[in-house]
Amino acid sequence: MRKIVRMRTSFKLGAVIGILIIISAAVGWYFGPKSIAYNEGFEQDFGGWIGDADVPPDPNNSGSNVEWNVSRTTSPAKSGQHSVELYIDGRQDDGTVWIEKMLLTERNAQVQVNVSFDLYSESESFNVIAAVVGFAGTSNPEVEAELKVVGKANDVSGWKRYTYIATLETDSSGEVWVALGISVRWETEMTYNMDDVKVTID
Repeated sequence: MRKIVRMRTSFKLGAVIGILIIISAAVGWYFGPKSIAYNEGFEQDFGGWIGDADVPPDPNNSGSNVEWNVSRTTSPAKSGQHSVELYIDGRQDDGTVWIEKMLLTERNAQVQVNVSFDLYSESESFNVIAAVVGFAGTSNPEVEAELKVVGKANDVSGWKRYTYIATLETDSSGEVWVALGISVRWETEMTYNMDDVKVTID
């Protein structure tokens, strides 16, 4: 009889422990850090991305900076029907143009930001005509020095996938700013396209 009572007690204790483990896991999942996955193909609009640039003065147009532009276009496109076109007058051998977006994540925490995207170059070149740059941080990037080089823009003729990874300490706002673009390395006007942007924050 005592053996049966002990077995029942052990079974109940095991069941309680199992339930507590399940509850603990559920609470940890609910209140713990969440992984964020964001994808943008620019099919409907800019998806909240904003164009920005840090460019030099135009010596041929007093009081003005060199021209740059960020626009949504239908050709070329990596997938779907649209991509984002980045243009900059690089004849002063300087300047960076990019798109940026703010995302919300966990506050006061260490997070890893992984940004990947496709870039289209009209031609392949051994010369470094432009650098592909990326950024992830807790504030809005304003100058080209804040963006890090992730590769060459003319590695191939056509589309190529690029990736930028950064580990950050978020503040009380939980804001993470992401940017990607091109930076002039050759004295010429240049146009590139970007598509299929993917951002994950863990």
